[in-house]
Amino acid sequence: MIQATVIIPAWNSESTLRASVESALAQTEVFIEIIVVDDCSTDGTRAVAGDLADAHSQVRALTLARNGGPAAARNAALATAKGVWVAVLDADDKFCTGRLAALTEFGDRAGADIVCDGLVMHDAARDTRRTAVPAFGGDPEARDWTLGDYIAGNMHGAKGLSLGYLKPVFRRSFLLTHGMRYDETLRNGEDFHFVLEALARGAVMRYRADPGYVYSVGQISISHRLNPDHAEALAHADLAFVARHERVLDAGSAAMMRQRARSILDLASAEVALAALRHGKPVAAARALWRRRRATYRFLRQLAEAAATRLHRH
Repeated sequence: MIQATVIIPAWNSESTLRASVESALAQTEVFIEIIVVDDCSTDGTRAVAGDLADAHSQVRALTLARNGGPAAARNAALATAKGVWVAVLDADDKFCTGRLAALTEFGDRAGADIVCDGLVMHDAARDTRRTAVPAFGGDPEARDWTLGDYIAGNMHGAKGLSLGYLKPVFRRSFLLTHGMRYDETLRNGEDFHFVLEALARGAVMRYRADPGYVYSVGQISISHRLNPDHAEALAHADLAFVARHERVLDAGSAAMMRQRARSILDLASAEVALAALRHGKPVAAARALWRRRRATYRFLRQLAEAAATRLHRH
């Protein structure tokens, strides 16, 4: 019996994919399969995935016909997964030794459908590691996480690491029963919405604080600019979630989701204005802010952060 399926979506990851897969292969006391999905990479990712599949019977390599983003890659792997549990691993991240055995055993003991654990934030450029503190009110280990808990932990300004960065493992029978799939209209925030949808459908979610996932902090660096179109898609998905689940959402949770959507749209407008300014088009920048005047504060703050970064570098 395959106890866990590890899903690795990979796009232009030839330099990091091998180490990622090897960290999954190194898991002990649990029988696993690993599905690597090449999302139409333009580098050597497909070849690396093929080599790994040839060398290890636990590894399978899939290739998408067209670039669909991480959600599409995960859905392709989910369609062929056989494990009792499903774990997502990004192609530039790693599992700590013993992670999957600990999480699946904890999940079975707790009767959970979703189990997440602590993150080790790894900055390769500075060669530093730190354990992140999740944005959760109260003791994150003490009880099942509610839908409201998860939404609150993903709000802009929440103290601690946004819960959307956590990498849970999922009981596959729950995913099958509820027809769960990642939203392929999203190029970011798809993990958040996948967990959100599962909680809305009654999933039991628990947290194990011991850090077991090594996360590359380059994914959330200040230089990583958000695509405004992707941000708008995420905001619309937030509002669609509220409309779809108004019966299970309490007033506070619905209000947080609407506030989150407004904040994301502000960010998108600020990014449009910043891009216009960088290209020497101040009138276009002003026009973007005029259309959504709420975004002006976000624009000014990001402008100040960018200036401070440039000063620090010099």
